[in-house]
Amino acid sequence: MKKFAGLALTMVMGLGVLAGCGSNENSSANTEGAAASDKPEAKVVTISVRENTWGARKDNFLEAEKRLNEELAPENVQVKLDWWPGIDDDELVLQAQAGKVADIFINSSVDIGWERDAGLIRDIDWVKDSEAFKNVPASYTNIMSYDGHYYGAIQDMDASPVFISRKALEGLGWTKEQIDGLRARVDSGDFTFQDLVNLADDAKKKSLVKIGFAVEDTRFEGWNYAFDFNNYDAAQNKLDLSQKAKEVYAFWADAKKRGVIAENIGDVDTDMAAPMFVKGEIFAEFARTEFYQMMREANGMKDKVDDYNNWFNENVVWIPVPSAQKGGKPVSYSNPAMMFVGAKVDDDKMPYVQKLIEHVLDPDLQINHTIASGKLPVTPEAQEDPRFKEMPFYKDHAYLVEFTKTRPALPDYATFTKGYTLGVEAMLTKGKSPEEAFDIFVKEVKQNVPADRVEIQE
Repeated sequence: MKKFAGLALTMVMGLGVLAGCGSNENSSANTEGAAASDKPEAKVVTISVRENTWGARKDNFLEAEKRLNEELAPENVQVKLDWWPGIDDDELVLQAQAGKVADIFINSSVDIGWERDAGLIRDIDWVKDSEAFKNVPASYTNIMSYDGHYYGAIQDMDASPVFISRKALEGLGWTKEQIDGLRARVDSGDFTFQDLVNLADDAKKKSLVKIGFAVEDTRFEGWNYAFDFNNYDAAQNKLDLSQKAKEVYAFWADAKKRGVIAENIGDVDTDMAAPMFVKGEIFAEFARTEFYQMMREANGMKDKVDDYNNWFNENVVWIPVPSAQKGGKPVSYSNPAMMFVGAKVDDDKMPYVQKLIEHVLDPDLQINHTIASGKLPVTPEAQEDPRFKEMPFYKDHAYLVEFTKTRPALPDYATFTKGYTLGVEAMLTKGKSPEEAFDIFVKEVKQNVPADRVEIQE
């Protein structure tokens, strides 16, 4: 037994000597392995994002995550997205009360006020000095700020052209030159809103269309702005119920009497209007940029961009919303989307949240969203993308954002607008006069909007 034990010991010692006399490569590998094990683990920063997958939003966030991690690699930091499904505002509040607020979520610019007051979001004053926003128009800057601070980072933009049936204009005897020159007449103030009403009336009387005007909803601010009823006094930071509302109501009453708009106009939303417009049933559709995309899908040309552009040029002409006044400036309305930062994001986490948002706004990613959603990019750099320049409708109407107005971010604006639309509905369904509609509007606002947040001109 001792003999065998000694032999075994000798073999083990021999293997040990052989191992010690191994190649330099093995020795080097061992050294590298030790060094690798000494490298600290990457710092992981998890950022929750709440949003649906509309357009290219989710794809853009995932690509932004990838680009940010490449940027952070030298710092040994890795960002990981935690994607939460989008929910409506009521559920957003309920979940916030339960302590579940995402680090980033997307909502309308009009939501800044109530979200701030509800404790859902925090300030992001870094927007002021961010390279991503340094060249955006001043109007965008105004949209992103509220009560002395920045609270939102604009994600996409649109405007509100009037899409008009070219075939109907041809049926009214308009020449190609007259049709193609219409936009310049609107821009110069030569062609007014009343001129457009008269054309719609003529087209309907001659059975060229079934509907004169269609609009995305009965609160459509573009019509208000055309009559210089602007809803909001920026200097006082108050809602403004002015006598100008009577002029808007007078338009509604006249258009209904002439059959330019129908009693059920509020039911013909853009989803319903797109196929109707494609069929030539609507003279003029008041909608935002995305309606161009909706018509493409209604045409069955979602993946046939060139074919659709040819159809569009042959069947549609677009203009800004004309002013109601001769010589007045055209108007446009938008409801831009904002990226908001949750109130629980602290100053240590904010730099990573900021960088992620800035990458979402990389010019090429903005155009990915434009192609998928029909929204406009928000920075001039994105508009330089060759793909954007190859899309004539988007490229040509981007100038509208220079004078596009948005809803004020005041928390009481929804209540204020409800009062306005109650007046509209009273005229459409109950035969009320513009004066009676105005009285309904005033009464509703007095009852439901705090007096210190609104100016009422009776």
